[in-house]
Amino acid sequence: MSGRARFVIFEELQETAISATTWPSELDNKLPTTDLELLREVSQSSPDPLAVSDQQGAVLFINDVMRELIAGDELVEQAIAALAEAGSPRLLRLQQIEGGSLRRLLRIPFGNYQLITLVEQDEDPRVSRLRQRLDEALKLSITDPLTGAWNRHQFNELIRIEVPRAKRYSQPICLLLIDIDHFKKVNDDLGHAAGDQILQQLCTLVQEKIRLVDSLFRWGGEEFAVLLPNTSLAAAHFVAERLRKEVAGSRFEPVGKLAISIGVAELEQEETPQQWFERTDQALYAAKEQGRDRVVCADSDPDRLIGRVSDESPFLLAWKSSYESGHPLIDQQHQELFRLGNRLIAASLDGATSTDEFVALIDGLIEHAAQHFRDEEQIMAELDYEHLDRHHRAHNGLIERARQLGERARSGTISTGQVVRFLANDLVKQHMLTEDVAFFPQLNNPAVRSD
Repeated sequence: MSGRARFVIFEELQETAISATTWPSELDNKLPTTDLELLREVSQSSPDPLAVSDQQGAVLFINDVMRELIAGDELVEQAIAALAEAGSPRLLRLQQIEGGSLRRLLRIPFGNYQLITLVEQDEDPRVSRLRQRLDEALKLSITDPLTGAWNRHQFNELIRIEVPRAKRYSQPICLLLIDIDHFKKVNDDLGHAAGDQILQQLCTLVQEKIRLVDSLFRWGGEEFAVLLPNTSLAAAHFVAERLRKEVAGSRFEPVGKLAISIGVAELEQEETPQQWFERTDQALYAAKEQGRDRVVCADSDPDRLIGRVSDESPFLLAWKSSYESGHPLIDQQHQELFRLGNRLIAASLDGATSTDEFVALIDGLIEHAAQHFRDEEQIMAELDYEHLDRHHRAHNGLIERARQLGERARSGTISTGQVVRFLANDLVKQHMLTEDVAFFPQLNNPAVRSD
């Protein structure tokens, strides 16, 4: 028998302590597309008897150590096929024909595959060592070793999962592409070690400023991607602007100041992931062309930033054609109120927004609203609008309530619901759709149109 031990299936065992072999944990849906290659590499270099099979028990790889213990691939395949029929998480005990100890065939699920090994006892320490090796190999295969961000393989895998999900449930999903401005000069002047240090610092900053459900990837060189699930274009634009400002206001050793350019795109229902990425990349290119240190959204219609009726978010303001007055200045200013309002709502939903940032957004909204109210009242005066005084009082009341929101934001006693109620109910429903609509018919007078 050439000195090698032969095994045959002896009996099926019910669940035991060693059968708790669930794998992987939180990375279950984030396996790279090369997980079979990863398993083959781990098996080939391991001192333990290992084989790889698919979920149905078809053997795909057997390492030399396993062949030494079980004479012949055919018997290994027979044992693993029987193991597959047993149903998870059961084990099979194998009996050595020529005497000696009994061993158990154990499987460890890994993505769409299974790693099969032999153990001598229920608490075999080799199992924990094997899991550790798999964990380390998996981490190396899906992360960038320099920055710790996800790598391209992981980006492709998450896109494969998230894009169909977003389309199936009609949920918005956005992509950011980030590029460090003038990074080549950093490498040329200070060396690649300094460049690596800056990349690490940038990744740390970005990770701190995005949500737990968002994902950061190193795309290559000084370029990064951020995937924002369940995020509209308006909210993604806000996130991108905040990241740009955070980077501009931070110090990066050893270069000091740093700037980034960001392209933003929301997935369209009809487009492929490749088309979505290309639109985002074009937006990044536009940001570079327009002078760098800026955010550009990949959309020919800038009004998408005011929200759309199709947005599924219960919070964001959605612009409708029925809101239009026909007067260019008033419509432009109303749409800007929607943009600023959606930025404010996005900030109130984002736990990473600081008090100073939130207050600054409210101040920006107040400043624009005050200018809009002045312009609107001037147009009403030119129309000799009979309810101008009532409109003026309503404007003053809205500005006062907005200032109260600002004061509550400074003291940290404001909620997202209060922000949404003010913007959606007080500003839009009660004022724009009631007070403003009442004088819209009079705007057809060409003498008062402002182009």
